[in-house]
Amino acid sequence: MKSWLYKCAGIFISVLFLYLAVRQVDLSESARVLSTVRPGWLVAATLVYLSNFPFRALRWRRILWNHKALSLKEILVPVMVGHMANNVLPARSGEIYRGHFLGRRTQMSSSSAVGSIVVERTFDGLMLVVVLLLVFLLFPQAHFLGGAALLTGLVFLVLAASILFYSFATEGANRMINKLLGLLPQKLKGFIALRLRLLLQGMRALSSAREHLQVASYTVLIWFLEAAAVALVITSFNVTLPLSGYFLVFALIVLSTTLPSGPGYVGPYQYAFVLALGFFAVSREMALTISVAAHLILLGSITVIGLVLLWREQLRPKPSTSRAKPELRKERVG
Repeated sequence: MKSWLYKCAGIFISVLFLYLAVRQVDLSESARVLSTVRPGWLVAATLVYLSNFPFRALRWRRILWNHKALSLKEILVPVMVGHMANNVLPARSGEIYRGHFLGRRTQMSSSSAVGSIVVERTFDGLMLVVVLLLVFLLFPQAHFLGGAALLTGLVFLVLAASILFYSFATEGANRMINKLLGLLPQKLKGFIALRLRLLLQGMRALSSAREHLQVASYTVLIWFLEAAAVALVITSFNVTLPLSGYFLVFALIVLSTTLPSGPGYVGPYQYAFVLALGFFAVSREMALTISVAAHLILLGSITVIGLVLLWREQLRPKPSTSRAKPELRKERVG
């Protein structure tokens, strides 16, 4: 029941933002704008966007390294399939699917894989906080960022603080968690404790400042490539913005993908372009057309690749069930 309500809420949010994006837009003018695009720039944008996925795989590989050493190929396919799933499933459900996909493919705990994704997304969240702070400094008059930006930043800051606390105060955190688990019925306690232990093992993936710096460096590079791809899509329509303008557009796009919208971020994604480009007197027709092009070229490309990889995965021989499962550390919780 809750799942059904959540999906309905996501669809409602998508429809609402899509209405905000297309209202007062002359769709015939948007179609005319589409004829002015320079295809070569769109090709370049696609290549730049796709080039960020190997670095995403390297980042995830670094996070997982202390838990299980995996090759780049073993990581890259789940990364691409997971992003495809994010684009076709509501509420970023692809993140959980990615963890289970990797676990099934490499014979490792899915809970640990999901825990590592929490770490990965925390770094992305902290990067978003930095971007939003810069946007507030560059555009103090941009009141439309307001509450949503502050709430998103607060969530990621709390999550990052929790992970750091667990990483550097593991024993104390485990004692506190065990006390809380002790309040539960025995059967429920055993069910939750096993999965929580695996999840926390995945979250405790980075143990040194050097490892944190490596993951942070990958995160900065990933975000730079994605921002560059968006800038190339905008340029393909002969629209030129100051550097701060591209920065604002990208910040609002990323913020729009954090909303619990319907599949593919439809609605919030379009409104982010209309809102940001309108700040620089770009017409709503032009902004909407650019948003659709970015959606199809960038998100569409990884969706197609992910679907092909998933189809190929179904043709692979199933791993032998006789293979020994990886041993778990004998800890009470973490």
